[in-house]
Amino acid sequence: MGAKMAKEKIPEHTERATTFCRNVVAESKQYELLDGKVPGLELRVNTRGKEWSLRYRVKIGEKWGNKRLPLGDFPTITVAAARAEALKAKAKIAQGEDPMGERQAEADRRAEEIEAKSKAAASRKSVASYFEDWIVSDKPAGRKDGGKELRRIFEKDVLPLIGHIDIKDVTKAHIKSVTDAVLKRKANRLAQSLFSDMRQFFDAAILDELITENPSAQIKKKNVGKKAKPRDRVLSLKEVRQLDHKMRASSLNRVTQIIYMLQIALVCRINELCQAGWSEIDWSAREWTIPAGRTKSYRAITLSLPIYSINLLRELQTLTGHTRWLYPGQDESKPINRKAATNHARDRQLPEGQKPTNGRTVETRSLVVGNAVWKTHDLRRSGATIMQMLGVPTEVSEKCLNHVDDDDTKNAYHKYGYDREMKRAWHLLNEALSVVTGPDGDAFLKEYDEDRQLEPDEEQGLLVIVKKYYKKPDELSEPA
Repeated sequence: MGAKMAKEKIPEHTERATTFCRNVVAESKQYELLDGKVPGLELRVNTRGKEWSLRYRVKIGEKWGNKRLPLGDFPTITVAAARAEALKAKAKIAQGEDPMGERQAEADRRAEEIEAKSKAAASRKSVASYFEDWIVSDKPAGRKDGGKELRRIFEKDVLPLIGHIDIKDVTKAHIKSVTDAVLKRKANRLAQSLFSDMRQFFDAAILDELITENPSAQIKKKNVGKKAKPRDRVLSLKEVRQLDHKMRASSLNRVTQIIYMLQIALVCRINELCQAGWSEIDWSAREWTIPAGRTKSYRAITLSLPIYSINLLRELQTLTGHTRWLYPGQDESKPINRKAATNHARDRQLPEGQKPTNGRTVETRSLVVGNAVWKTHDLRRSGATIMQMLGVPTEVSEKCLNHVDDDDTKNAYHKYGYDREMKRAWHLLNEALSVVTGPDGDAFLKEYDEDRQLEPDEEQGLLVIVKKYYKKPDELSEPA
């Protein structure tokens, strides 16, 4: 009976057509039954079941081609429903549309959407999840404690507030919610420090291609809470000489001594020296280039290296030149932690009578100069102040300090780089330090003090006296 039916058309009458379709049986080979009412509609019969479809022709480019549009299985899709769907499709075909092509395009679009969502889901990371990746990487640069303090701060102040948020969804408002919570505890300095850490965290996320913009970029650190009272400690020329002599007489390692003097001579930040690699020093050009990624202003700077600084670096090279770093840590494959570098100064300037912390130096007063404690950043300030005393214009010393001017209008119109003036400023500063720390330093300081007692129109000024005493030192040769 099945074979006979395979040669017949499906009756036009709906009820008879339904009975007909129900009674047809599958054979060893698939066959199609044409509908007697709607041209092109057919029922495909095989061992898997019975399926409605519409056969039609459509123009593909310059040629016509045959296509088949599946309409669903019988009896789930009844005869009446199959005919109705076929007529709808034929109406579209008559208007030049391609129902099967549209269906395939929609299927492809959905597949692409699902794949995109799947990829997006795979790449999505919460702030807390990425923090775990970041904290064990080398991106929290210079953290000798392995990031323990950074972890403590983030787990206390950051992750409870925004740790659950997808890192792509973090906004300026989220950053502000973290710093505002810290500011409520009146911990202004901590809020600014934490802001810097968060900025570094999201910078790392950009490098890892998790985000395209840093959500903290539109917030200026100086606007986070009340501006902390700036330090104003400046070492006088006499104190600079005392410091140089006291360091040499102390048990402080020579590497740290050199780093401190270089900070004065080059007016750079302590962390820029702590993170510096020997590859950044261009001996032939007598220059040190600090890449943008390691500067507070996110702007690269090239420092001129006069003989005084060159000789300090040559001496340093004999001590640490076997490593990648100017100032390596205990693990010489990594640079020293900034905090360790600053602690050397702090531990040697404890209040009179205060006992040292266990494991710290017993020379608790060995680096005391003047009447006020100095910190490593004060050395940078002292160098910049000496530049001013030598007559270096403020705009030049600001360039040497790599400060960024927030005046957008000024920045738009003033494009001169001051390269020659900066080089001269570093040379004048280094000449002064060479005299101050040299064998004639006491005589120089005496004459300078006497000069300052004169009337302004009678005094020589610091620059003239420096030039009078300055003797160009021999340059140390490269270590063997």
